[in-house]
Amino acid sequence: MTKNRKYFVCTGCGADFTKWSGKCMSCGEWNTLVEAEAPSGKKKKSELTVFPLSSVSRENLTRETLSMTEFNIVCGGGIVPGSVILLGGEPGIGKSTLSIQIAAELKALYISGEESPVQVRERAERLGLDASRIQISTNNEVGEIIEIARKVKAGLVIVDSIQTVYSSDIPGIMGSVSQVRESASRLVDYAKKNNVSVILVGHITKDGSIAGPKLLEHIVDVVLYFEGDFSRDFRVLRAFKNRYGSVNEIGLFCMTASGLEEVREKNRIFLNPFKSSAPGNAVSAAIEGSRTILFEVQSLVTYSSFSNPRRMADGFDLNRLILICAVLEKHVGMQLNTFDVFINVSGGFNINETAADLSVAMAISSSLKDSSIDEGTGFMAEVSLSGELRPVSQVEKRVQEFRMSGFKRLIVSMGDLKKAKEAGEGIQIEGVKTISEAINSVF
Repeated sequence: MTKNRKYFVCTGCGADFTKWSGKCMSCGEWNTLVEAEAPSGKKKKSELTVFPLSSVSRENLTRETLSMTEFNIVCGGGIVPGSVILLGGEPGIGKSTLSIQIAAELKALYISGEESPVQVRERAERLGLDASRIQISTNNEVGEIIEIARKVKAGLVIVDSIQTVYSSDIPGIMGSVSQVRESASRLVDYAKKNNVSVILVGHITKDGSIAGPKLLEHIVDVVLYFEGDFSRDFRVLRAFKNRYGSVNEIGLFCMTASGLEEVREKNRIFLNPFKSSAPGNAVSAAIEGSRTILFEVQSLVTYSSFSNPRRMADGFDLNRLILICAVLEKHVGMQLNTFDVFINVSGGFNINETAADLSVAMAISSSLKDSSIDEGTGFMAEVSLSGELRPVSQVEKRVQEFRMSGFKRLIVSMGDLKKAKEAGEGIQIEGVKTISEAINSVF
């Protein structure tokens, strides 16, 4: 009879070795190798099955929609049966609050690995939720979780958090890479075979990524990140992976005493307000999935006492800011080499597209000249290195959002002028070729 083969597994990265050593050669961690035994005997052969793809039934695939429209939008229209959603975010951002609100609405099985049932009930009552609609368990062994889910016939299982779940079949401490990988794999397998949706709440590391192996994000269907500034009440739910919808969607929430509430008037967050008469403010429009959001760029240009003036940006790419400053110096003649330039996007919004280039350039010009931009004026164009303005994508949607928000004047690139005029009836739309022309038309 063949004896079980002994080997050593790293509790940090999950790598295995034939002999023990003080340092893991894979991840570089010390004293993380533990002894394990490989199972003996022959593996049980699984039944080989093959069938035409057209014979696969598409019944019972109706999405579970919530009363939270913002969550439905980010997920692509609701939760697909049998899907696995990974929800990540900083500690205290609201992951557990969102999870308990979903659990109360869909009568889910809530696995609490970090809080006691008393704490969870207090949160549910504080949020005004019906605690009788939530099945809760503190078991954190993955085999027991699956057994409980089968017993109660749960349609949705929420695990808070995946880092507290372990498998008794493999070595390693709770929260290690090998334990997270094995536990998540078994939960995903259970979800697919039983058509049960699973939401996994995950911690993030100091660099902002979800703790555990990268495999964790690969094996799930949807990866959601909860973002926000703790100095503000607003939260942004963003999709980074979605097999059932767009990854460009975002959901806007406000953290209140009664839980997370949807933000209906999204422009009041990032536009505060657009009629501000202070110099250094300019407004543009960003496309986030299926919606258009207006945001305000704030600029402060002040004389620098250092030989190398500072360039700082909050909510905007710093390298893009440096590029725009160089274009203003070269093609407009602004002497920014003796001034510090600070850029801030109001409301904590992050801009990841080049359509905001013109608004940033206009905000800098406004602050340097100490001259405010006229009320109800918007900007949207990409600034090239030659100082020319280039078209932006989906200009019609941006113009319509400006029009519905009460703007009276828009500055766009000459390439977008025709489309913008077709969509912006009642708005004064001006097309310009260069950044210099845009500045001259405003100041």
